[in-house]
Amino acid sequence: MRLAHLIIPGLALSCAPLAAEQGLMLPSGMQSTPLPVIWDEDAAVLRLRYIVPDLGAQGARHDDGAHDDMQWLCDSALAHFEAELGDLPAQGWTGAAVTLMDREVVFGTVDSSAFQLFEWFQFAQGACLLDLDIYDED
Repeated sequence: MRLAHLIIPGLALSCAPLAAEQGLMLPSGMQSTPLPVIWDEDAAVLRLRYIVPDLGAQGARHDDGAHDDMQWLCDSALAHFEAELGDLPAQGWTGAAVTLMDREVVFGTVDSSAFQLFEWFQFAQGACLLDLDIYDED
């Protein structure tokens, strides 16, 4: 799998507006810290990864707000990158995989002590739509 952290010169700082130095407050009220965006060219998706220390806390791990947080993160990232780069689907980017984790896990590795949530989204009409195809077992 070929991965690129940022494939367009001069946009290395393009993730900065998505988070304050102290972290990013999610709609659920949890604090998060973004990790560098991985532009996964082979899968044609952005890998949006965030550390949310309280994610695995008692009661938080089953919080229905996690999906809303991931939706908001995807929509915010898509809007930001489209403002910088133009129409991502027209450039071949099909969607985003959003990961929330209670501690940093190196991409592509397994850490059974970490609590992680994953959600896949498709890009459509300037928004992120939940990708239900990944749940289809036919």
